[in-house]
Amino acid sequence: MNERKIYPLKIFALLCLLGCFFFACSSGAEFSPKDEGGVLIYYKTGFDKKRGDFRPSRGASLSFTEDAIYGRALEALCKKKWAGPALKIHISGSKALKIAFMAKGINFKRATLNFFDQKAHDNTTPYGYRFLPDGEWTPVLYYVDLFHYNSKNSGYIRAETEFNELRFWGLEPANEKVILRLDNFVIYRGEDCSPPEKIKSLKAISTPEGIILSWAPPKDNVFTMVYVISRATEKGSFKKIAETYRPLFKDRKVHQGVTYRYRILACDFQNNLGPWSEVFSIVHKFPTPRSEFHETVYERDRKQYAAHLREVHRRGKGKVNKGLVVLFGDSLTGPTLYPRLVAGALGIYRVKAYGFAGQTTGFGRRKVREILAKERPEFLFVMFGTNNVRGKLRTQETYEKWVDDLIAIVKEAENEGVVGALATIPPRGFKDPLSLPEALFNKLLVSRAREAQIPIAYIFEAIQNAGPRQEFIWKDGVHWTAKGMELAAWTWRQVMRQIEFALRDKP
Repeated sequence: MNERKIYPLKIFALLCLLGCFFFACSSGAEFSPKDEGGVLIYYKTGFDKKRGDFRPSRGASLSFTEDAIYGRALEALCKKKWAGPALKIHISGSKALKIAFMAKGINFKRATLNFFDQKAHDNTTPYGYRFLPDGEWTPVLYYVDLFHYNSKNSGYIRAETEFNELRFWGLEPANEKVILRLDNFVIYRGEDCSPPEKIKSLKAISTPEGIILSWAPPKDNVFTMVYVISRATEKGSFKKIAETYRPLFKDRKVHQGVTYRYRILACDFQNNLGPWSEVFSIVHKFPTPRSEFHETVYERDRKQYAAHLREVHRRGKGKVNKGLVVLFGDSLTGPTLYPRLVAGALGIYRVKAYGFAGQTTGFGRRKVREILAKERPEFLFVMFGTNNVRGKLRTQETYEKWVDDLIAIVKEAENEGVVGALATIPPRGFKDPLSLPEALFNKLLVSRAREAQIPIAYIFEAIQNAGPRQEFIWKDGVHWTAKGMELAAWTWRQVMRQIEFALRDKP
């Protein structure tokens, strides 16, 4: 063969190989881990300067929006089923790997995502997709080593993985738009124990609508998740008044001519509290803004137990498994779906469940030490009593004994530095609209729990107010449907938000 014909072929082949190499290197983001404050950061973006290497997938269109936590956020309009933003990645190993971000869904009800493991040739998926209340910014933390393979619905993924794509996906759009917004997105490995830095740029202005506070997000190795606002009058002591996800807050509960002092701290996705900012003082110059505030029963309860919970939580520091919630109860706690829904509702926690069919409050009192010793959770959420009451009216003394058991369970947890909460038991059957035996038991439970400064999840009340009981209670009149479990999960979310509010505070 003529040598002159060989060289062009060789050059062409070499150029093709180089082109493939450069294409491979340029497709997807760089995922070399960087050690930041005790964790390895693989990928981090606030979307303020660029799209963050996300691309549209399956009929999604991506753009920026100023409806953001700060600056800009990524918006995905999902025009077809399975559409969403996708990210090419190169991350080996699932151990202690986490995905954290802020999300807002519009008809995008769950933070649904797939994480493809090319080593297993299978997508991996969270057991409990995090709930996205419609139109609200919501913090999300996923523990990747607790994912499962899509080909299985049990067990966890392998430690030896090769992740090469993360993809969010939405449901089939109906008449409404399906939109997912993302901000402060990070993939990291390890337990984050480093709090955000001190906020250094707090400002405030007095307006007819109230005092408006603003500040720049402080530095953090992962990302700030939420801000805590504390306020005092000129000579009074500081008191926490609010939380906000954005570095902006409007205080409407102010009066003309009064001097207010403010300080703010930042909290990250693993509930590490940063230091307080310097105090900013301002005199409100305008008449009191007109506003309507409706305090919920959960907020009223929190005022009674907040200081007590902070003391319990302080005792557990360094002894409990931070971020672990254990559900403890009878067969209502037993269904596989239940802890997954609770994890989805709580948003940033690991959730385990111990449900014992047919068991009563007395069993729970005897069993709790074993559960606490095994798991050492940060939180213990308890619901026993259905197998005690059994739809029958009992004497006051009998109810008192059962509630004694429940109070004792939580006090046992508190002795170990574990924050406990109790739930009212669901209504029973369909003939008695009041479910009177359960209602009387729950009334006593609520009264005693408040006296003992224990948070309460009002599951009975939530079901009674939600509509036809048959939608939430199974045909046996005792156990709940999937819809009932989801309602209970939302109820646990309500009480957890108040527990968090109490714990995200310090002198």
